[in-house]
Amino acid sequence: MMLRGCQKQMIVLQTPQSGVFESAFFVLRRENQSVGQDDMIAEANRIIGNGVGLCRRARRLPERLLIFLLGVALGAGIFALICFLR
Repeated sequence: MMLRGCQKQMIVLQTPQSGVFESAFFVLRRENQSVGQDDMIAEANRIIGNGVGLCRRARRLPERLLIFLLGVALGAGIFALICFLR
């Protein structure tokens, strides 16, 4: 579906250094027309930076899972020891 008579402004950020994304598109809100170009680019970079942080957190999942499993094993070992000594 195409809207007629509708005009949107957007910023296109080219990301040649990224191995995943070629470009990022940001559609601007209508109520913030007075914001400067440098402010818009800084906000776009902040949003992109937050997204990169989410990817980094997802990579730490195996480490957290390993720590959790070690804790479960240690707890089970202590429980077995206590049951054996009674």
